[in-house]
Amino acid sequence: MEKTLIIKNTTLVTMNAQREVLTGASLAVAGDRIAAISTGEDLRVRFPDAEIFDGRGKVVLPGLINAHTHIAMSLQKGITLAVPEGLYRVMWPVERALTPEDITVGALIGGAEALLGGTTCVVDHYFHMEGVTQALITLGLRGVMGHTIMSRLGPFTGEQELEEGIDYVRRWKGRHPLVTPWLAPHATDTVSQDWLLRLREVATAEGVGLHLHVAQSHRELTTIQQHFGTGCVTYLHNIGFLGPDVLAAHCIYIDDAEMELFAASGAHPIYCPMGHALHGKPQRAWELLQRGAGVLIGTDCVTSNNEMALVSELRMAGAGQKQLTGDPQALPAAKILEMVTVDAAAAIGMGDRLGALVPGYLADLVMLEMSGLHAAPTYSLLDNIIYACSGRDVDTVMVNGRIVVQDKRLMTADATELAKLAQERGRALIRRAVEKESDLAWLWK
Repeated sequence: MEKTLIIKNTTLVTMNAQREVLTGASLAVAGDRIAAISTGEDLRVRFPDAEIFDGRGKVVLPGLINAHTHIAMSLQKGITLAVPEGLYRVMWPVERALTPEDITVGALIGGAEALLGGTTCVVDHYFHMEGVTQALITLGLRGVMGHTIMSRLGPFTGEQELEEGIDYVRRWKGRHPLVTPWLAPHATDTVSQDWLLRLREVATAEGVGLHLHVAQSHRELTTIQQHFGTGCVTYLHNIGFLGPDVLAAHCIYIDDAEMELFAASGAHPIYCPMGHALHGKPQRAWELLQRGAGVLIGTDCVTSNNEMALVSELRMAGAGQKQLTGDPQALPAAKILEMVTVDAAAAIGMGDRLGALVPGYLADLVMLEMSGLHAAPTYSLLDNIIYACSGRDVDTVMVNGRIVVQDKRLMTADATELAKLAQERGRALIRRAVEKESDLAWLWK
């Protein structure tokens, strides 16, 4: 018999087609689905055996979808902060010292942090993705997952990475309700054109998406210009790679014409507000949206961002675009919430199951504590969610009908033990990296 629970007397930001916000409302969950929503007392009659949760002083949102991250990189927190070309000079040399066990443990740590910060689904790619996937299942976190594929330059390259990326998709398609496998070429400058074309072909044949980095650095842009005489987005367009099933992280070094290509192709640029701001070069996300591009939001990795709390990222998203454009009305709160719920759900092919509080949808949801001083008084609920709340206000998280965070406590792993592991394994990783690369000696403190 399906377990049923009711969250009563709460505020629901439904993100349904009418974008209704329901006060004094109740929501019933049966099994892995939202069973019913009501503003009356009828749910207790319909589900007399349900477990009751009191939602007073709280706001329930659809589960938040982090459209670009690497949860397994948690052992490398902050190492590229304020480092010019940190990807090439620091991140890749450190990654050469990673073991498969490091990556699995790192995924447990990063995934736990993501859940505690309000994320119910990550769009993720990294090396040794099998271990990352097992960590995700252990935690009860939903994921759109891909094994990182690089043909040149990076820490793990070669034909075996290409084959593993394709095999991963075939192994995991339909295998587990929390896992949606995608293909994950790393970037335009690290994956050869023939590999990109092959992956585009496989993605279409297998009915899966493509997740990669695009125009994330000046070096990437320069490489593509030297080899193909175009920008990174134009290059992908010219080889027929772009489409609605493509999530393109960063898209910082692009021009106006390439913004139009995103809008025309349906491909999704991913804005990573804090990581972009900390490196001094934000994506022109509001301009892309104004041109019709389907921009989404991600945290990227903690190597460059330092935290995985998607709720906290939303404030930076709005503030950053207002500052960049000089327009205080740029990227309003309602649009920010759409980008991490309904828009992201549609982009990953789950718009009919995720991203809104609607009966019949999967029961992925987040409950925020809104009764504290920080959120009072409330004149505009959505503005308060974006600009007054942080990851520390996440009270409860449910994924696929299972409560994975309750009363701000992780239910599927020991957060205290994971924090200890992060210290131990993180320092061991950096020690090994420094032993291999003397130029990294400054990292060891």
